Amino acid sequence: MSTGVIDRRAAARATREDRRVVFHAHRLGYLALRGITRLGRVVRVPGLGVVVSDAELMRAMLLDPSTYSKVGPGGSDRLWTPVIGPRALLNMDGAEHAHLRRKLTPLFSQRFLKSIVDEVLTPQLNRFEEELAAGADVDVVEVIERAAALIICRLTGYPESDAPAQLARARGILSAVKLTTKEFSDAQLADMHAQLAVLNESTRAAYRDATPNTVPALMRAEGIDEEDTVSVVTAMIVAGTETIVGFAPRFTNLVVQSGYIDHLAAHPEDVKDAVSEAMRITVPSPVMIRSVVRDTTIEGVRALKGERVILANIFACARAGDFNPFTPVPKAMRQLWFGAGAHFCIGMPLATLEAEMFAAALGRAYARRPFVITERTRKQRTMAASYSRLVLTPADRS
Repeated sequence: MSTGVIDRRAAARATREDRRVVFHAHRLGYLALRGITRLGRVVRVPGLGVVVSDAELMRAMLLDPSTYSKVGPGGSDRLWTPVIGPRALLNMDGAEHAHLRRKLTPLFSQRFLKSIVDEVLTPQLNRFEEELAAGADVDVVEVIERAAALIICRLTGYPESDAPAQLARARGILSAVKLTTKEFSDAQLADMHAQLAVLNESTRAAYRDATPNTVPALMRAEGIDEEDTVSVVTAMIVAGTETIVGFAPRFTNLVVQSGYIDHLAAHPEDVKDAVSEAMRITVPSPVMIRSVVRDTTIEGVRALKGERVILANIFACARAGDFNPFTPVPKAMRQLWFGAGAHFCIGMPLATLEAEMFAAALGRAYARRPFVITERTRKQRTMAASYSRLVLTPADRS
């Protein structure tokens, strides 16, 4: 990590803007959770559950599956199992979860992921840099959505010619999810299953045909059956797509509005620090849900068996202050946005690799021809808080 001093006022403005992005996406849920967490780091809310917003406590709870489980009353499995099936890793627990995870882990090696991401993402980022260098206005959202759609196609074996439609289907599934969603209606489930049908058909074909360089083919080679493959690939698409699509524009705004982009352009070796700090601010998983397995107390607050525990990740990570990549992320918060313990996000290497490649490209582009943000539009009422439009314009043209 290079040393330096950030403009604190500019960083505070950039951080406040990112909070507004979350507010526009989740209005009532965001305001409710913010109000609750201001009452204390552990708060019991009748009819809702126990809300926790302390990073150390949250990490300890995530590392204690015998007391707090993803599976059970109030757990996240009740939300996702009707959508993606019972064996999608993110909605499993115990020995079966551990067994499937062990089988999947080799598929997320840096070597395999880099070969896929390099081939798909590098040409898109090169085009992004060249367009800015040539003096064009560039919408970051458009760039990253196109790249994410192509990666979905590579993962599922779907033809790249229909990449935008695949991204739309994946995002359509998330459109019904809010911070406070406990379950989906029959109409919502019917719509989600219709969206998934095309994605699942492609995944099954790639699995049966052992299509090279696709996740379904690799899962087949590992002895994972077709149904489990469909569930896991669906979970990857649903949970992973919006991570990079939502993060890239928010990262861009943070580094540009705070002025850190000057440092990033001059010190590309600090990309990892910039991405890690930006993830602390943006928090890819703003809320995590667990079900209480046995009666317990959390900092003196009773949590009864079968109750819901809401881990308010976004407010826990916010306690470290405004955006500042020159300050290490506190130990208790490191990668907490990807979880901890047995359920630590298996897709973390992919999401991080994509984010760091984008951040590096952004820094290179700025070093070649500095730019400013000339237009930004926040998304409204959506699961993944971000911008629907964020336009960069060369500074000498603005």
